[in-house]
Amino acid sequence: MKDVQRACHEFVDCLHTARTEDDFRRVAERTAHALGFRWFAYFGRRADAPNLISSYPKSWTDHYFDEQYDEIDPVLQKPLTPCRVFQWDGRAARSAKSARERRLFDDALSFKIRTGLTVRIPGGNGQSAAFTLAVDDRSLGLDRFVETSQDLLQMIGLTYHAHVSARMGRASLADQTGTPLTQRERQCLAWISQGKTMQDIASLLDVTPRGVKFHLDNARRNLAALSLPHAVALAIRQGLLP
Repeated sequence: MKDVQRACHEFVDCLHTARTEDDFRRVAERTAHALGFRWFAYFGRRADAPNLISSYPKSWTDHYFDEQYDEIDPVLQKPLTPCRVFQWDGRAARSAKSARERRLFDDALSFKIRTGLTVRIPGGNGQSAAFTLAVDDRSLGLDRFVETSQDLLQMIGLTYHAHVSARMGRASLADQTGTPLTQRERQCLAWISQGKTMQDIASLLDVTPRGVKFHLDNARRNLAALSLPHAVALAIRQGLLP
């Protein structure tokens, strides 16, 4: 349980640095892997158009929307109770309500998407969202995992939805490039410039070294630096570090 709590803590920390769709994808994918899942998918249904951020194979997501499966996917239907974790199994095609829904299950299995969980997030004015974690086998012990971690899983789905919605409300995620370093990225670079190791910084910020590396990689990418020392030099030259 401690590992789940640490993964959730890092997830929230990293979400505060996300600005582009790719940022949000990498944050959720890291968390999915940390929790033992292979894929994640966030689906937001707005009045104008659906929005998908996902680590699923593009061939699957293209096929999913070509077939308009979002209209009949059981995990996207209006929940009976708000913000509950919904478990699903792609091999349960026999319980499908229609031939089309059965085909959805069969098609998902052909892409090795076998089982997972979805946090369903209802909203008003025709808006809703869902955050999904999925695996290609049943080795996870999903029932027990959901039973012991349901509150944290709901927090992950709701927090992700809140951050993505806030960004999309201000501007298109795809257009949000070239923005300054976040406070956390500057913080990590500043510690590096003072000779601290990733382990040192992890202890100071109460995250794992992997979390520190995530922020430093973002900083290097945003500064178009060739290396970490180069990123530090550029940040100092641009007045981004004290």
